[in-house]
Amino acid sequence: MTDMMISYGLWVTALVAIALLLRAVGLIKISYPWLVGSLVLFTIYVSAVVAGGSLFSLDPYFGELGWNWEGKVVSIGATVLAIIILSVFRKSVLPQTGFTLKQAPGSILPAVILTAILVAAVVGLEVLSADGADTSTERLLYQATMPGLDEEPFYRGLFLYALSAALISGRMNMLGAPIGWAGVLVTIIFGLGHSLMYSEGAITMSWIAFIYTGILGFGFLWLRERTGSLVIPIVAHNLINFSSSFF
Repeated sequence: MTDMMISYGLWVTALVAIALLLRAVGLIKISYPWLVGSLVLFTIYVSAVVAGGSLFSLDPYFGELGWNWEGKVVSIGATVLAIIILSVFRKSVLPQTGFTLKQAPGSILPAVILTAILVAAVVGLEVLSADGADTSTERLLYQATMPGLDEEPFYRGLFLYALSAALISGRMNMLGAPIGWAGVLVTIIFGLGHSLMYSEGAITMSWIAFIYTGILGFGFLWLRERTGSLVIPIVAHNLINFSSSFF
């Protein structure tokens, strides 16, 4: 637990440092109350993922589980609860956080194309790595559901919404998707969360993991901003994790 919280501190430090640098060079303005609120939400999310399993256990119902189902369930619940609370005070929170089935006009075909490209790229990398398949039932069920249902509503939904309010900037039109600096920082933190760790008294950084998850994270961000919804990012995320299990 201590190692994870130190890792969390490294991620937050990176986020704040980059935000202050962007402000110093005039690319953004910062709303500090929203920035603090964003960090609070991130703290709750990380705590839920890491410590959620201490609140309850699914083992009595399904046998001994090897994946962090409980942490994911708790973090999903925390994200949904935060969205509900925000919606009481701010109008249009649900669509602005991507909680809508409505897709932006003309966005479905390019979103499907990008999803296919991402899946093919990940499967290709898995084939090249030749590290063996893992098609255990629990892994397949977990990868087909939890990654997208947990990480997309938070990173590309709630966290993106809060950081967009905190880091005020214009948006760049990238092939029809309006991308702001908040989205870039969400992608960086998503990558760091999969690559920058503190363990056994040492800080480790896997640049390969950072680049890999950073590219995927930006792809999910593009899908979210292009479609205006979390539906396709969730499907794409789970499809990538599920399909890569076979190679």
